[in-house]
Amino acid sequence: MTLKEINDCYEYSSLYEGDEIQPRTFARYKDFIAETFPCYIDFNQRTGKYELHRHQALYGEDDSLYDYLLSAYHIEGMTELALKHRDKILLSEAPTGVENVQVILEAIDKKRGIECDYYSFNKKSVKHQLLIPYFLRTWEQRWYLAAEPENHHHGISIFALERMENIILTNEKMLPSNKITVEEYFDGSFGVNHSDEQKPEKIKIKVYDTQVEYVRRLPIHESQKEIETNSEWNIFEYRLVPCYNFYQQLLWHREKLEVIEPQYVRDEIKAALKKMLEYY
Repeated sequence: MTLKEINDCYEYSSLYEGDEIQPRTFARYKDFIAETFPCYIDFNQRTGKYELHRHQALYGEDDSLYDYLLSAYHIEGMTELALKHRDKILLSEAPTGVENVQVILEAIDKKRGIECDYYSFNKKSVKHQLLIPYFLRTWEQRWYLAAEPENHHHGISIFALERMENIILTNEKMLPSNKITVEEYFDGSFGVNHSDEQKPEKIKIKVYDTQVEYVRRLPIHESQKEIETNSEWNIFEYRLVPCYNFYQQLLWHREKLEVIEPQYVRDEIKAALKKMLEYY
């Protein structure tokens, strides 16, 4: 945007007091933004407009955290108007467990463990846990923690933050026994599913008609590559470990998607469809 366009938007802000933002004032604001937020504003001499950029040194090549934080600032910036017109907005649920993110990040920062009461869906019971945090991840509107139980016997396990209660930091420092990175741990994983036994493999699917655009805009997996194009269908390739959640995602696309290879993944989808037919 140009400074004039920025001022035009500023007129609709609750902070507007009837005066435009002057160039010298805007320069101070730019400096404050660069020091405070996950981005900075730079002037493009060619276009004559100000542009928003992320701090390369902070975020590296991964845009996901930058995009997530920036979206939060977008929401905060429209809070007043959103509340004023709340009868015109229908939102999906926000990711659950967000109230526990801060304390877990604090534990990671201070190299501490966490204690909590954790509810297990499988066992339908609550167990007190002492965990060493590794990584945080969002998946299907939930926050998850990859952590190592204190006894170290079971390696890294996944815990849903929404099922944690009474979280506190340990007094003593507790360091992970494994030096694995978040990229290495989730390599080839679909969502929060992780397998030490299976290795990621190539999977090809054929997507039909207008569903191609949906898959392009919202990839089924971060490894998605488009390898063949046709007027009626496109073929996409993935590198991952097939799991229940992956099959569920493929079935979500109904008759607009076909698994090409490997054969056993085709067979899994075929078996699921046959089972579904029994209900009809």
